[in-house]
Amino acid sequence: MRFLTWITVLLFRLALTCVGTSPAAAQDLDSVKADAAHHKVEFENDQVRVVRYVIVPGDKTANHSHPISVNILLADLNAKFITPDGKTTEVHGKAGAVGWRSPTTHVVENIGDKPIEGILVEPKKPSSALPAGAREVVAADPKHSKVEFENDQVRVIRYHYDAGEKSPMHGHPDNVQVLLTDSQANVTTPDGKTAPISGKAGEAHWRQAGQHWVENTGDKPFEGILVEMKGASVTKTTGE
Repeated sequence: MRFLTWITVLLFRLALTCVGTSPAAAQDLDSVKADAAHHKVEFENDQVRVVRYVIVPGDKTANHSHPISVNILLADLNAKFITPDGKTTEVHGKAGAVGWRSPTTHVVENIGDKPIEGILVEPKKPSSALPAGAREVVAADPKHSKVEFENDQVRVIRYHYDAGEKSPMHGHPDNVQVLLTDSQANVTTPDGKTAPISGKAGEAHWRQAGQHWVENTGDKPFEGILVEMKGASVTKTTGE
């Protein structure tokens, strides 16, 4: 009986030890902490965190984790992904590609001859909707906008305007905008105010819900990705 009691106590202490040294507790594998050399936060709010990653040729990341995310490639991807079980997968992708990723833990090695760069849009608690009375952009302007994919948290839209083209008036919920090319445009809001805007390829911005129409005032096409937040039960009325 004394022996069994001792074994019970020992097992209990081992259980406590295991809990205290679980991977989550022993090491924070969040990408911007575990692999700060390659990952940095662009911006963060209560709905989303946006992370930029850059891996130069021949370099390898530390072991790190990601939550669910939208992965937007800003450069071609030629890499090896190594998961904690030791499995290695060669992965390739083209600049401008976008996809939904489940939570993952891995090491990434750049096996190409150019830097790997991309933006991760990590939903936290999306809570947004179209402004009252606004037409959503794909229905209002299918020539320039298309849905890449959609789930219960986000809708991802690719837009493309040739030089001189303009859209009809349309609306967006809160969204993350990622520029795939340089852009130069005029944006006009429902009150008739027009403002010039410009941006560089690779920039990521947070945009509040609003309505506008857009005109490409540059001499080249521009393209980008919008990650629209979902989840709000009521519409917003803020302008943009």
